[in-house]
Amino acid sequence: MFLLELQGPLGDAPRARAPGASKCIITVIVRRSARTRRMAVSSTTLARWGAAAACLGGISYGAWGYLDNPAVSGFVVGIVVPVLSLITPTLFLGGLVGLYSWLSRGGSCLQRTGLLVGSLGSILGVIHELGWWESEWWPLLVAGLTMVGVGMVVKDASRLLGALVLASGILGWVSLLTDPAFSGVLVPMRPLHVAFAAFFCLSWVAWGWVLFRAAS
Repeated sequence: MFLLELQGPLGDAPRARAPGASKCIITVIVRRSARTRRMAVSSTTLARWGAAAACLGGISYGAWGYLDNPAVSGFVVGIVVPVLSLITPTLFLGGLVGLYSWLSRGGSCLQRTGLLVGSLGSILGVIHELGWWESEWWPLLVAGLTMVGVGMVVKDASRLLGALVLASGILGWVSLLTDPAFSGVLVPMRPLHVAFAAFFCLSWVAWGWVLFRAAS
């Protein structure tokens, strides 16, 4: 490499850059900027897809709960309900992945922990509905939502979005702890469970919509 030494005004000897070094530096900066832009676009796109999944997850869970009763036809009970029971945790997982992407790959420690716990709950939900391994996956999901919501409100990542995610977790806890079918039920009250389950569905649609708007 060619180096040219020049005597500085204070007796130091700064070295001149080799020919073409400036071009190399500019090329590296441009490439890094392009890569950063691609990552930003990818994160935004993933956040929007996740937001759509969250909205659909809330709708799917509502339809699952509404159709899961003996009064409907055998086709619905035998085909539609099992499909919805599998799609719902899958869409919940997609919503959490989108939230992870929007929070700059997880955000704070509490947010990352909540996203990990909630995602684990969703994955266990898929495994449970496939019949591979029975588990109580709902507590992990609502606990994860609660932690993410608290972390977002405290860090002021997005007051509205954080409040909606936190509300989703709280509504999920009330619905779960009043569900007679839940092994850890505190107050078995099916009407209260159904009411808060409906609000839980709406909360997913609400924060999914807010996330979509924020990522657009």
